[in-house]
Amino acid sequence: MRRLRELILRLGGLFNKQHKDRELDEEIESHLQLHIEDNLRLGMTSEEARRQAMIKLGGIESTKEAYRDQRGLPVLERLWQDVRYGARILRKNPGFTTVAVLTLALGIGANTAIFSIVNTVLLKPLPYDQPGQLVQVWEAPRPGQRNSVSPGVFLDWKEHSTVFESLSLRQDTAMNLTSDGEPERINGLAMSAGGLQVLRARPLLGRTFGPDEDQPGKDKVVVLTSEFWRRRFGGEMNVLGRSIRLNDESYIVIGILPPRFLSTDKVEFIVPTTISTSIVPGDPNARSASWLQVIGRLKPGVSVEQAQAEMNALATRLNPLYPAFKKDWGVTIVPMHEQITGNIKPTLLVLTGAIAFVLLIACANVASLLLVKASSRQKEIAIRSALGASRWQVVRQLLVESVFLSLLGALLGLLLAFWSVGAIKNLSAVNLPRAEEIGLDLRVLGFALCVSLAAGVAFGLVPALQSSRPNLNDMLKEGARSSGAGLRNRFQSGLIVAEVALSLILLVGAGLLLNSFVRLSNVPPGVNARNVLTMQVALSDKKYPDSERRAALFERALERIENLPGVEAAGVTGTMPMAGWWQNTTFSIIGRAGQPAVGYDTDFDFCTPDYFRSAGIPLVKGRAFSMRDKAGAPGVVMINEALAREHFPNEEPLGKRIHLELFTGKIDAGWEIVGIVGNVHQRGLGERVRPCVYRPYSFSFGVSGGNLVIRTKGAPLSMAESVRKAILEIDPTQPMLNVRTLDEVIAALVAQRRFVLLLLGGFAGVALLLAANGLYGVIAYAVAQRTREIGIRMALGATRRDVLSLVLRQGIKLAGIGVVVGIAAALGLTRGLAKLLYEVRAIDLPTFTGVSLVLLLVALLASWLPARRAARVDPMVALRHE
Repeated sequence: MRRLRELILRLGGLFNKQHKDRELDEEIESHLQLHIEDNLRLGMTSEEARRQAMIKLGGIESTKEAYRDQRGLPVLERLWQDVRYGARILRKNPGFTTVAVLTLALGIGANTAIFSIVNTVLLKPLPYDQPGQLVQVWEAPRPGQRNSVSPGVFLDWKEHSTVFESLSLRQDTAMNLTSDGEPERINGLAMSAGGLQVLRARPLLGRTFGPDEDQPGKDKVVVLTSEFWRRRFGGEMNVLGRSIRLNDESYIVIGILPPRFLSTDKVEFIVPTTISTSIVPGDPNARSASWLQVIGRLKPGVSVEQAQAEMNALATRLNPLYPAFKKDWGVTIVPMHEQITGNIKPTLLVLTGAIAFVLLIACANVASLLLVKASSRQKEIAIRSALGASRWQVVRQLLVESVFLSLLGALLGLLLAFWSVGAIKNLSAVNLPRAEEIGLDLRVLGFALCVSLAAGVAFGLVPALQSSRPNLNDMLKEGARSSGAGLRNRFQSGLIVAEVALSLILLVGAGLLLNSFVRLSNVPPGVNARNVLTMQVALSDKKYPDSERRAALFERALERIENLPGVEAAGVTGTMPMAGWWQNTTFSIIGRAGQPAVGYDTDFDFCTPDYFRSAGIPLVKGRAFSMRDKAGAPGVVMINEALAREHFPNEEPLGKRIHLELFTGKIDAGWEIVGIVGNVHQRGLGERVRPCVYRPYSFSFGVSGGNLVIRTKGAPLSMAESVRKAILEIDPTQPMLNVRTLDEVIAALVAQRRFVLLLLGGFAGVALLLAANGLYGVIAYAVAQRTREIGIRMALGATRRDVLSLVLRQGIKLAGIGVVVGIAAALGLTRGLAKLLYEVRAIDLPTFTGVSLVLLLVALLASWLPARRAARVDPMVALRHE
């Protein structure tokens, strides 16, 4: 209690100091007068009486200082004095302050921007209650693999597992909204009745699904996300109980989820799924065909490892119930957070490491500037030390200045980070999880503060320690030179070596990615994307329940579209070309012996006759589909070159017949190969082209719509509205989505690689600029220090060429050591980029050599200006220097 009272009194002593100082002066003066009067009565003269009185009081100023220490908080007061003095020093040196602040702003701002992404994507917990208990459960052909789940397997897990509090199906879905305004295709989730309870959703309005609302006939209810409710319905409170049309069926809105509750899924509605109730006991497909996703909540106290062990044992016990090809399958359990962020995590870790290097280079640059600045303040520091300042007081003052610099850099860096985060969020093609949540929250601001404080201490400590030990005897002499120059120069040289090494690591990483990106960009995609418009047309299963009706709609639509001015060709395909994924099945060749029992693996698609011409896929041999290839006609297929080369290496594929086993599990009557088309890198430019079979769209199944591919004579996007109107004339309730050019579709395949390349390349460019600036500063400072020496050399006969060579050798020597150190470090660190490279090894000799030469060339240029200035030194002027 007494200490608290003392603290309160000391805090009070920080205020109204002038008034209290006047009272102190008056009180001390009154004591002094009393002593003087006593001395006068003893017969002393007035001067002697005053002198003896002051001696008795022990020094008036020291007495005042001791009293002030008792009434206030001297640590804070001295710190504030240091801050004010440091601010004056920085204000008197605007050039130095501007360069240092801008350098730190680049480092701190870039680190803050990247951390804001890492914080949201990797560190921030998911927006659910106890998110650590949420997992995703997969079937596993091999340990650790993730395969979608069969409905029968899901029911087995739900019945026999004991480690889950609850399990639910979770299936991505999309529906056509055809009420309350213009038709729209919206993305959503289909979940078991207890799915939202697994996530422990607490609705903003209304309720979630009841226990029986995933039963047929009771499942026409929908829960909307808060974002969609506000966007489409303006946040109207009377939306509950309203009927809306989804896929031409009525659904009753029963609830609204809280804001950003499903932000990780980017969905707008949730409906119940009835898939689990449609399974008939004994159905051979119940445990074979896999297309479902399963989420679960672990029981309290159950770890992922414990759950994994039980589910592996359960899979072994239930294996007799599974089809033969699943007899060795197991289970993979993945924490929900890892499931969402797993793909982007390595990329973000690479960027985090790269931007940390940029900050280290910035700190080294400013530390070098401070060392140069400290050399001009040696006399000031010597005077402060001679007047009684301790070494700690000098170090504290210099550290306060460096931290003040870093805080100024942090303020400017936050503006840079705010702009950078906004730019990154607009890169929608990068597909960052939870991108809309990225921002400068309190954790990010705290990170920026901690980084700025740590950076201030890091780059200010060594210069402060060196400057705090001046040789007073030398420094207080008129015309004395700076002491400790040798140690300071060695430290500066070490900083430059570190900057060059770190810059080389970043440049090598950027060079490897650039080399990889160029190679990837030169891969022929298999399509001619010039002047091609694409859009997705998703059809309602109720309105278009079979392939005949879907094909009829597209026939009418293509007829109208092809008659539009500016359209060269138009076609429909089941899967968007270059979309990054495809459907797959197996096939067998009729009449061939020794084939695998399950057939050969292949991708497949459905398309209309003019699709290949629209997409620019060349017809290599045979014929394309025609309007005669419809249901009821002989079945024909086309194949790609990869299938022909792999399965018909020494024979003519045309005229051969194949069986296709598709999702029904039934073997068809056989399909004749009538044409061969070029390969398309459907799964990605860096992926191997797989065999593919194309069937006429009239034979499509399991496809709720199609993708329009339209070749135009001019700008593709200018035709989008005309195409949309042509389709609406046929079906006014039909929405269209994902209107893009084919060039944009292909660009999305390499968006993440481009994102990493741009950022890492930018970081490397900044690092190179800072390293060159640091090297220039060190060489320029060395030249200034050696002006007298250079003058003597020239007076003794050294030519300007000799001086030029002397200075350049110093710069190239530092850069060369940095390059050697950087190469040694890069040999190990660049292995982390292996997953982002294409046809380029992490240790690529041409890239390492090219980057090293570029860095040495930049070092030569950075050293040239100081070297040229040194070569122009007038010996007479230099000998009078200092």
